[in-house]
Amino acid sequence: MSEGRNEGSIPEFDFTQLLQSQGLDEPGVATRREIPLENNIIPASVKHRDHPVVHLLKKVDVGSTILCIVIPLFSLFKLILDKPEYNADLLKLLVCYWFLSEISLIAGYHRFFTHSSYQCHIAIQFTMAILGASCGLGSILDFTSQHMVHHRHIDTERDPHSQHVYGWLFSLWGHRFFRGNRKSVKAVAKCRETIVSTARATYDNHTTQLIRSVSYPLLLWQDANYLQLWILANLLFPFLVSKYFLELPPWNCIFYLGFVRMSVVQQQWLLIGSLCHWKNFPLADQPFDDSKSAINLKLGWIGDILTFGEANHNFHHEFPGDFRNGPGRFTIDPAKWVIYLLQWFNLAKNLHTVSTEQIEKCLVQQQQKMIDEESARLKWGIPIERLPRMTSLQFVKLAKDEYIKNRKAYVAIEGIVHDVTPFIYDHPGGVTLVETSIGKDATQAFNGAVYRHSNAARNLLATMRVAVITDQSSNIQRTTWEENSIANATHRNNMDRQDVVRNRKHATLTRRNHYAAGAA
Repeated sequence: MSEGRNEGSIPEFDFTQLLQSQGLDEPGVATRREIPLENNIIPASVKHRDHPVVHLLKKVDVGSTILCIVIPLFSLFKLILDKPEYNADLLKLLVCYWFLSEISLIAGYHRFFTHSSYQCHIAIQFTMAILGASCGLGSILDFTSQHMVHHRHIDTERDPHSQHVYGWLFSLWGHRFFRGNRKSVKAVAKCRETIVSTARATYDNHTTQLIRSVSYPLLLWQDANYLQLWILANLLFPFLVSKYFLELPPWNCIFYLGFVRMSVVQQQWLLIGSLCHWKNFPLADQPFDDSKSAINLKLGWIGDILTFGEANHNFHHEFPGDFRNGPGRFTIDPAKWVIYLLQWFNLAKNLHTVSTEQIEKCLVQQQQKMIDEESARLKWGIPIERLPRMTSLQFVKLAKDEYIKNRKAYVAIEGIVHDVTPFIYDHPGGVTLVETSIGKDATQAFNGAVYRHSNAARNLLATMRVAVITDQSSNIQRTTWEENSIANATHRNNMDRQDVVRNRKHATLTRRNHYAAGAA
């Protein structure tokens, strides 16, 4: 605790001390080192600006370009130009290998290693690390650090694949072709350090735990040997399958089990980052939060298959720690089903789910936000607190003079003066009914003595407010038809459980504010 703090105060969490205390000098782990300022100073005469084309080429990520663009395009054109021969055994193995790869990416890379939405056995982590490496989207550390930055800085220039800033083509393929800008690269590096330090701290404190959080040694090992694992899963394994199981040419197995399978898995994942952040996509909705670009695809089972169960992306960005991709029981979410299966075999535990109450809170908040925005576009009339004030005597004189001089109709209802001139000839009760109310208190008549008006009528009346009467309305005369029907009105309102008070002369209904919340 630093000097100057009061004794007993809560010390502030120092995350920089945590990072420095975890020894981030392991091989293969990016570190930040302080460089003296004088070493960064370059004389103006030495500065050199590259040609824009050269500068652009320097930003090309060669490894990611080959794995995520060159190989998928090559596979696509080969499938189009060279019609594949049907082989049932190869097709079955391809579907099985593809499914395991998708599970390792979605349930492993994404929901476990990135969001820690559940805990699983170290053997499951190891399997997902190897199969996840076959997808060509980088090591676990690469993937998790980029995805965490995407959640933290969504829709900003720090987001590694922000569609909001750079467009859908960049969010789909561009971010795999070019390295990010300086802010994005710096954010990813900082997030990577945090992930590594957290994993090490957890590992040091829980070394004997059978089912654990992310394994620190596994992260470092997979990151250091990522290229070898990719070759093993995409080249060596298909080669062994062709030689000992299917008796097919090695190239056929490498092409379909390696390149085609990897390309399909990649494009499904990249489709999530682009399609599920397209706010204007037809039929899409944002039931939990519309302040971000993440949406829920309303394409039914088609959207679920295209994204391998990740179509409810608005839900995921609001509740990233939930191991499901939506609260629905019957939505297509293969990763959720596999996690349930692992739990049944006691290979996974502590499955994190968001409570129904928390989900409903976000739904209600978003609905209220949409209602408020829609309400703000409507004309509700001048707010009552901004209306000028006048006494009842001033109202009676104003109404009488304005009707004689300008044929304006001023009526008092619930202590508010209304200019009903624009509606006088459209009134369903007739012109005479309004004219006899000019300069008088028509509250009882409006609230049921003559006719109980609807919310629509009250909303329309609210747009005609011009002043507030500050004193009691004893000086405001009632209309003749109101005096004649006051007994009936009193009886009807008593039947409706409305309060009645009595003075020396007759029964009068208590005044109540009948305006809608928005109109008030």
